[in-house]
Amino acid sequence: MTDQSHRLLAIVAVDQAHRVRCQQPHCGHGVYARIHVVEEGGQLLVLGSDCFAKRYGAVQTSGVHGQGGGGGRVLTEAERELLVNNTRALLEQFEAERRRALELAEEKRLQDQAQEAARQKAMVEKLRSLKALSELRSPSSHVLQPDNTRPLESQQTPLEVTPTPAWASLKKEPSSLFAYGVGEGQCWVLIQSATHAGCFIAPAPDAFESWDEALPPSMGRPDLDRQVYVSEKSINELVGWFMQRRPKSSRIDSDPVAIQRYALECAKSVS
Repeated sequence: MTDQSHRLLAIVAVDQAHRVRCQQPHCGHGVYARIHVVEEGGQLLVLGSDCFAKRYGAVQTSGVHGQGGGGGRVLTEAERELLVNNTRALLEQFEAERRRALELAEEKRLQDQAQEAARQKAMVEKLRSLKALSELRSPSSHVLQPDNTRPLESQQTPLEVTPTPAWASLKKEPSSLFAYGVGEGQCWVLIQSATHAGCFIAPAPDAFESWDEALPPSMGRPDLDRQVYVSEKSINELVGWFMQRRPKSSRIDSDPVAIQRYALECAKSVS
């Protein structure tokens, strides 16, 4: 086994009828499957799999160009000629293909991201339209009303100050917040995350007893320090889940303080 430093650059294959010579000294056999292209001491070598193993031992091959099921990427006739006569040019071609694949993947990621943002915006607008229509039909139905039937927001005294909730710092700007009053003074706030692809689900106005056991595990995992569920679901999935459970009231707003005030009024309605 050689002690020289080396780097495995590619694993390829050629048609069996057009084998290439293994460049291991004293070998020279024709090889066609799992041909290893190696750089050693600035020199490129084309080796059969057996000679590669004898020369270097077991080497991790994941991520190597052409590695996969079968005997590696099968070269075209033009690529085979490059392998034999200008191996470095073939490797440069492989690198150009790799970079192009990364560029295409990034373009697709950005397109998907833009489409998802558009879907979320459309969902928010749809929900706002439905909310407005509901208010026109039943002005008091979207917010829990106390026994004296006065709107909740009108009961707040002019001097009362609503603090900014701790979960406000988790919000992705400029997204909207979705709040659902579910009875017994409990309220849940859906927050599009500024730090990961999913969302946060916060009990409001404060974390109530056993809040971390109130939602099913499929919704997310409780973060006891921040007192929120960390969810990998999209805002659309979470909105659909809460809407299916027919909350007693709901509120959509981009202002965390307005949402917290709504949650406080939900809590007051049962106090």
